Amino acid sequence: MAVRGQWVKMVMTVWQVDKATLVQFRGRPEFASVRLSQPVPPHAFAARWAAPGAMRDLTMEQRRQLLRLTAASGVMANLDAALEAVGFVLDRKVSSYTAGCRLKEKTDMLRAACTMGHVGMVLSFLDRRYGDKASSLRIAAEAGHQHLCETLLGDRLWELWRVQHAVSALSGGHPELADWLLQLRTGGPALAPLGGDTCGELLEAAAKGCELPVLVSLRQRCSDLYIDQDALLPVLIAAAGSTTADWQQKLRWAEHQMPDGFRLNGNACAAAAGCPDGGLRLSWLLRRRYPADASSLEKALLCGNTEGLELLVRRGLRPKLDTIEAAARLGHLEVLKKLRQIGFGLAAAAIARAAAEGGQLPVLVWAVEELGASVEDPLLIRQAVKRCDLEALRWLRQRGCPLDGDEEVALAAAGSGQLPVLEWYVQELRGPVRSGAALEAAAATGRVEVLAWLRQRFWPWGSDTWVNAAGAGCEVALEWLAERGCPMPESSRDA
Repeated sequence: MAVRGQWVKMVMTVWQVDKATLVQFRGRPEFASVRLSQPVPPHAFAARWAAPGAMRDLTMEQRRQLLRLTAASGVMANLDAALEAVGFVLDRKVSSYTAGCRLKEKTDMLRAACTMGHVGMVLSFLDRRYGDKASSLRIAAEAGHQHLCETLLGDRLWELWRVQHAVSALSGGHPELADWLLQLRTGGPALAPLGGDTCGELLEAAAKGCELPVLVSLRQRCSDLYIDQDALLPVLIAAAGSTTADWQQKLRWAEHQMPDGFRLNGNACAAAAGCPDGGLRLSWLLRRRYPADASSLEKALLCGNTEGLELLVRRGLRPKLDTIEAAARLGHLEVLKKLRQIGFGLAAAAIARAAAEGGQLPVLVWAVEELGASVEDPLLIRQAVKRCDLEALRWLRQRGCPLDGDEEVALAAAGSGQLPVLEWYVQELRGPVRSGAALEAAAATGRVEVLAWLRQRFWPWGSDTWVNAAGAGCEVALEWLAERGCPMPESSRDA
């Protein structure tokens, strides 16, 4: 990480001052782009993201992603610049709805910093009350950052230590960190005093993220304890969905820990179906007479596991309509094609609507062109407008979807901060400019550039424009509205 960060800093600095050297980097992919999650020199970051109009074409979700990635880089100066550019005022008291959104943004940034082990940034977030130490410890342990764990525990070890932190470390595949955490326990590193249920949790986590020797060692440390079937069955299931290459060996080992005559359920196959090699795992489990049920099929569909899906459907399992729709919403086109190839009837309209809702244009195109879904379906149009994906809206209109003059397009675009869609609405759809609801919707996002664009085209003030901007917690937007004479409540004028 440090070496990569030094290279980025060097390259970005050289680009600014030495054109001859810059030529040497052309055509080399490793130097042609910079990942936002990697440390970037503040001057280069500011030039790209703090410049006027830099946020213009970013959706709200893309802005949130920018904050998460910048937090993951660990460069506080860049995060401060990103927060200002994005327009989020995270430390202001806002409406309950906006507070919920801001809380998610805060916790997402804290999680990103914890996952990457950036001590300084994590402590800064905690000082700003973006989260708590207990959850930060779990994230840091799962990511394997012992130094961050040490810092967070500090002199509050006995107050903050939880066995769940060791569970998180094992789940993330960090047995050394888990052992270090267990040694900090008041009663020492022995596991037997923790009880059968807790030892079962540790074994389950190790089965998920660690290799077999770690699992065996933990079981030996719990050898004095009786661990019943209810605590051991999750260990077997975790092994089936394990992230390590020796999942089969762990599964066989877990089988031998179970009491004679134990009964399996479909959870092991469901866990396997969610893995990248889910087809291989399912085939192996089915040969060993593991049962597969609707949950296994659902997981295969939702994870895009085409091979596993075919195995299960040919065994007589049938997916539910809502699961198929969820797969379409997630963009799993290949599993949908496989269902059709097998002979399973698909509801064209439902798949098209789900694809539009999820912003999955390839699935939408397939549903229309191959399944025969109608582009004039009112529910499809509603979902596409709500999603506000410009590429999908253009594609639908080109195929006869009645979008011209639909003011809902403008309202959805304003409410999601989609300036390119607003421009398309005016220039291509020839939509009317008459409702104050568009400015109200834009104000709720706090995006000044959208508000300015609307007012430049004489969109009228809405009665709740000021209130919505205040609820968004964006002081820049409020200042902009006040300067341009936006009507405000009496209480705000008095203040």
